[in-house]
Amino acid sequence: MKKISDQEFGDFLTNKSLYYKIKAVDKLTVDDSSAYIYHFDFKDKPFKFLCPQEKEIQTFRTEFVDGFHMRLSGIIRTNPDELPYTFDEKTRKLDFKVHLQGICQSCKQKIDFLIHATSDKKWEERKEGINIYLQKIGQYPPFEIGLNKSLKKYLSAEDQENYKKALTCLSISYGIGSYSYLRRVIENEIKRIIKDISELEFDGAIHVREAYQDFQSDFQMSKLIDVINKYLPSSLKELGDNPIRLLYEQLSGGIHEFADEECVEKSYSIDILMNYLITKLNEEKYQLNSVKDAMKNLRKNNS
Repeated sequence: MKKISDQEFGDFLTNKSLYYKIKAVDKLTVDDSSAYIYHFDFKDKPFKFLCPQEKEIQTFRTEFVDGFHMRLSGIIRTNPDELPYTFDEKTRKLDFKVHLQGICQSCKQKIDFLIHATSDKKWEERKEGINIYLQKIGQYPPFEIGLNKSLKKYLSAEDQENYKKALTCLSISYGIGSYSYLRRVIENEIKRIIKDISELEFDGAIHVREAYQDFQSDFQMSKLIDVINKYLPSSLKELGDNPIRLLYEQLSGGIHEFADEECVEKSYSIDILMNYLITKLNEEKYQLNSVKDAMKNLRKNNS
């Protein structure tokens, strides 16, 4: 059995929009302990969230608030093959909802979530392995659609709007729409991202600068991507793959060749990668400018 980590569950609560579905358990079998099939499996999970009261990111912990189910969760089944109370008697599949409250560990402010847990197979089919899925179907205060500070600062006004439209589509699991808007953002911003990388100081930066200058004349993005593929700042090499190339590859092929669900997954991955990449760029540019200012001040003091 493979189960999502507490960190992955926390990311699901914090960053995923309504109706997004995750696989919480892969191949739950007869010999495995329960995992997200009872209400108490959701208790005391840590996650980071913007506290509505303090307006700062704080640590929250989950508590379920269904008193009736809290009593049921204490029932011990004497027969291990007996159908758990969270499984539907007709379909024999997992099908229950849990009302969770996230409690701020700083001020005790509460956030409410409604989670729907389901399975792809019947309880009796555990020998083959049951997959457990979680879907967030309610949240209060509601999930807010917006860009983080790094994206707001970096993206053009047009692409901020494109990005917001993409996130709006994601909030209703409209994958083709979100993927389409994010492809526009990549197409518009990838040249500027490469230009900003070329202005950093790192081994191989001169080759990136030369390639970018050539691109200004021949407009052959594939050649520019090939150079970027060889030379990256160390902060991006640690990813094990080239994020610039991966983003650029999203521009090839037609959108409608992917299923809507696949487009949802692609959109979430692009969002994570874009946020990481632009945050790293902003950090590196800030550090470089700070070092240049420091050197300038030292030269003034010595003159």
